[in-house]
Amino acid sequence: MLQRIILTAFLLIVSVVASLVLPGDGWSVEPGFKQYTDSSRRFILDYPATMTVSEPEAGRGVTIYHPKVSFSIRILVEERPRKTVADAKVLLHAFKTKLKEETKDVEILEEGKLAGLPGSQGYLICSFENRKGIRVVQLVQYYVAKDRFLLLIISDRLEGFKNLAEVIRKIHGSLRIIDPELGEGLQR
Repeated sequence: MLQRIILTAFLLIVSVVASLVLPGDGWSVEPGFKQYTDSSRRFILDYPATMTVSEPEAGRGVTIYHPKVSFSIRILVEERPRKTVADAKVLLHAFKTKLKEETKDVEILEEGKLAGLPGSQGYLICSFENRKGIRVVQLVQYYVAKDRFLLLIISDRLEGFKNLAEVIRKIHGSLRIIDPELGEGLQR
């Protein structure tokens, strides 16, 4: 319990400091970081230069990972079923419900909206035991457009997340949406 309180307090402090220090649109990439621009020009994200980009689902998703540790970033752009409500709160609620059904010992550490990112969006940070019995932490961000949604997942082992909290906040805070409709009307 004390570990959870310390982690939550640390993440909250880092979040406040990052929102005060990190500039918004138009800022340059920090030393040690690279910038990923989606091939369909829907979004931009900064990531550590030591990581590797893999686009197994061209036009649909990208994975950015560190070849020697468990730290990874996954971004998917999916079509939204027509019958679902266009709201990030609904998607986050569904994510939490499914996570609690499928994993052990789920803790929601933080929920909120990413400053400077307009539209229906929200994130949560959760900790849980994965299928291999390893405690992981994930930052899950949804951005919802009319017909599509973007899902950003930054994941690491609990001990890695604590050591990389500032870097993870920089990555998360760097997400910029270029096309608010996430490719609405683009030929695929």
